[in-house]
Amino acid sequence: MSVWWSAIPAPLKGTILVLIAMLLFSIMLVQIRMVGQGLPVVMVIMARQLVTQLTVGARAGRAAPALLRTSNLPLQLWRAAFSLGTTVAIYATFVYLPLALASAISFSAVLLVTIGAALILKEQVDARTWAATIIGLAGVYIMLSPTEAGSLPFVLLAIFGAICSAGVVLTVRAVDSEDSLGTVLTYQGVLVFPVLIIPLLLTWETPDAGEWLLLASIGIVGTVAQYAFVAAYRYAEASRLAPLDFVRLVLMAAAGLVFFNEPLQPSLLVGMVIVVLTTLYTVRANTRQPIARRGAAAEPALLAPEPLSVPAKY
Repeated sequence: MSVWWSAIPAPLKGTILVLIAMLLFSIMLVQIRMVGQGLPVVMVIMARQLVTQLTVGARAGRAAPALLRTSNLPLQLWRAAFSLGTTVAIYATFVYLPLALASAISFSAVLLVTIGAALILKEQVDARTWAATIIGLAGVYIMLSPTEAGSLPFVLLAIFGAICSAGVVLTVRAVDSEDSLGTVLTYQGVLVFPVLIIPLLLTWETPDAGEWLLLASIGIVGTVAQYAFVAAYRYAEASRLAPLDFVRLVLMAAAGLVFFNEPLQPSLLVGMVIVVLTTLYTVRANTRQPIARRGAAAEPALLAPEPLSVPAKY
C-alpha cells in the first residue's frame, strides 16, 4: 500500500484524501443532526473540538506545548476565526435545515475558493477548472427548492458559513508548510473554548448514554476527516480540489432521504447528476495532470517526518 501511495501523483493523493474526508464529514453531519435534536448545538461543537485537541495532543506527546509554535501566527489566527464561524454555521444549519438544502448553500464556498485561489494565492486556474467549478455550482442551485417559512435566518447563517469556509480553505493553502498538521488543527480550534464556554454553561443539558456515544463518535469521525482534509490541500492546489467537495452534496441528499424522510425533488436529481459529472471530470484531470506548486518539494513537509514527531496518519 505504501509503495502504491508513493508512486501516484501528488494531485491524485489530494483527490483521494478529499474524497475520504467528504465521506467522513457526511457521516459526522448525520450524527450531528441526530444528536442536535435533543442537545444544544454549542455542546456538540465543544465535544467535537475537545476530542480533536485530545487526539492532537496525545499524538504529539511531550512535544504537545510546541504545537502552538507557528511561522505565521496572524494567518493561523485568521484561520481560527474563519473556522469558528463556519463550524457554528454548519452545525446549526444541518440541524435545522433539510440536509440537501444546507449542503447546497454551503457549496457557494466552492466558487469563492476558486476565485480566491486565483486572485489571492496566485494559483494558475485553467479554463476547464473554472468551467467545472461554475457548472458544478450551477447544479447546486438547481437543487435549491423554495425554503419554508421561518427558515430564512438559517439560510442566511448557511451563507455566512460558506464565506467562512472559503476563508478556511484558502488559509490552509497559504499557511507555511513548515507548520505541522498538529499545529494547523490546534489553531483551528484555539478560539472555540474561550468564545463558546459561556454559551455552553448557559445552555447545558446533561446527555443520556446514547447522546454521549454520539458526541464521542462525532469527535472521532470529525477529527479523522479534518486530518484528511488538511493533508489533501497540501498535496494539490485549492482550485483543483474544491470541485470534489460536491460529492458531499450527493451523500447528504441520500442521507436526508434514508434517515430523515426528506424527499428527492426532480430539480434535486438533475442537480445531483451535474454534480457527479463535474466531480468525475475533476478526478480524471487530477489523475492525468500533475500540478506545479509554489516552491514545494515532491512530498509536502506537512506529511514528512518533522521535529514534533507528528506522524502523517492519525
